[in-house]
Amino acid sequence: NLEGSVVPANGWILGRTGGTACGDGNRDRGDAGSGRSGENGDSADYEQRCGFFDLALCINMIHIAPWEATVGLMGCAGKVLRRGGMLVCYGPYKLGGTAVQSNLNFDMALQSRNPAWGVRNLEDVIEIANGEGLEFVQSVEMPANNLSVLFQKS
Repeated sequence: NLEGSVVPANGWILGRTGGTACGDGNRDRGDAGSGRSGENGDSADYEQRCGFFDLALCINMIHIAPWEATVGLMGCAGKVLRRGGMLVCYGPYKLGGTAVQSNLNFDMALQSRNPAWGVRNLEDVIEIANGEGLEFVQSVEMPANNLSVLFQKS
């Protein structure tokens, strides 16, 4: 039952914050996608019950999760977005292996807390996205040295 996890609003489907729509192993972060707290959602379940999404939004996750979560995000978005649908990822990134000093300091602080975390190279994120049928459209500079990165399902 998805009624408690997603709500239609003017043609949009909004998931609960902290949840995950796909079975990416993120069991303790909410119940979006499954309607059952503590269980994984499943992209096939979403396709079956809600159709395909026009938009997926990921805010401040890629740098504070293991790399496998980014791989899972791209795999999920590649499945549930309809052709022409957009994935927007917001957060800090490295470009060409480097970043402004504040983001490099943040990267070191993240890795000291958990070696699997860290500010990711945008090129690596784009490569994973491309492999899932998501084409890089553009990145937009945002406050606090963050980027909004836009991908479109091909």
